[in-house]
Amino acid sequence: MKRIVYVLMFTWMMLAFFQTAAFAAENPPELIAETAILIDATTGAILYEKNKDALMEPASTTKMITCLLAIENLPLDKIVTVDAETPFTEGSRIYLEEGEEITVEELLYALMIESANDTAVALAKEISGSVEGFADLMNERARELGAKNPSFKNPNGLHLEGHFASAYDLAMIAKAGMENPVFRMFVSTYKHTIPETNKKVERYIYNTNRLIYDEVTKVSVKGVMRPARYEGATGIKTGYTSHAGGCLVSGAKRDGTELIAVVLKSTDLNRYGDSIALLDYGFENYYTYKAVESGLELEDLEVTRGTVNHVSVEIKEDMYLTLPREASPELVTTEAVMDEIIVAPVAKGQQVGKIEVYEGGSLVGEIPILAAEDVPEGMFLSRFGVEDSVSAEVEKYVVITAGTIVFFLLLFVSLRIRQKLRRKALREKRAREIAEDRARKLKELEQRRWPY
Repeated sequence: MKRIVYVLMFTWMMLAFFQTAAFAAENPPELIAETAILIDATTGAILYEKNKDALMEPASTTKMITCLLAIENLPLDKIVTVDAETPFTEGSRIYLEEGEEITVEELLYALMIESANDTAVALAKEISGSVEGFADLMNERARELGAKNPSFKNPNGLHLEGHFASAYDLAMIAKAGMENPVFRMFVSTYKHTIPETNKKVERYIYNTNRLIYDEVTKVSVKGVMRPARYEGATGIKTGYTSHAGGCLVSGAKRDGTELIAVVLKSTDLNRYGDSIALLDYGFENYYTYKAVESGLELEDLEVTRGTVNHVSVEIKEDMYLTLPREASPELVTTEAVMDEIIVAPVAKGQQVGKIEVYEGGSLVGEIPILAAEDVPEGMFLSRFGVEDSVSAEVEKYVVITAGTIVFFLLLFVSLRIRQKLRRKALREKRAREIAEDRARKLKELEQRRWPY
């Protein structure tokens, strides 16, 4: 394999040190929540977990997958007409009325800010026709996003037998949601005004997530009372029922590092204290590092049997790693590994190599190197490394040369034929002249013999 080493190099002494050093994060938090997880929102790396796979009632954190499915399946400006059953949904709601006409966008604001259960039902029915059909879609989509074993039974998280998800499941859903800018907009909004509808006057709604705004309420974080508002908070979703306890999926971003924390079965206020403790722990002990940047310039690769004998390549995505705070970026190295032989035709987007990423000498990931253009199969001479543009010139000169040779051959043959014809004509003329001269002489001879 043909290998080209790019970017970062470091000494063998440093490599040996990092390979043997143990990066033990300090002071992992003790939580009230029965289950929890903390992940890097960019890389998905798990930074802390407490019974992360235990199936728990997720309460209104369920609405994350409902929101994401609505964004993916409905235009935001689509008008939804509320049916007769939806207004009777229990719990937190915006009191939709039968026959009320309201856009998907406003339903989503109410869903993720006010945590309205009736809007969840309205969206579910608009997408799937029924709550039961929508639940199947929720579970299917959640598994596609990396959730292991969710069991969603309704779109809002109200208590229902068999409605479960794990902290890990919710973290995967939240990670996917935060990669969607529309989802991110809804979960980070503090307050919103729902315009007047055909049934209701303006509604004013406020986010239930205290991490975004609340500087008055104090919560206990590792024994210290602190404001609930968290610097860099990005959302995401609260949840509370008497069966589920206090639940919170939270996000925060600082200095290029974004984290997602999930706590389940805590208490109303301690879910905020638990989340703050987790986020503090993550920012204090880890950071996100861009190991490979899209657009990195790489040399063209050789192509055989193509219209051209090279192809430009590209990297179309960034790659990030989660590193301990005490780890230097010099710990990370990258190596480009190209395909040994690339034979045309080559399609744009075809993988022709990869960037391998190493952390402390261990392979931790790879990014595909893709062909940036099509290279069709070339003409006959491409088998000998001759590009079609050169082949065309060669063919042109071959044709011209062959044509010239043929022309001169024809000219030569024509001249030879004309020469033969001329000689034949001369011979025939000479023969006639000789015959005529002989006839004339015979006539003269006869006249001499017979003068009378």
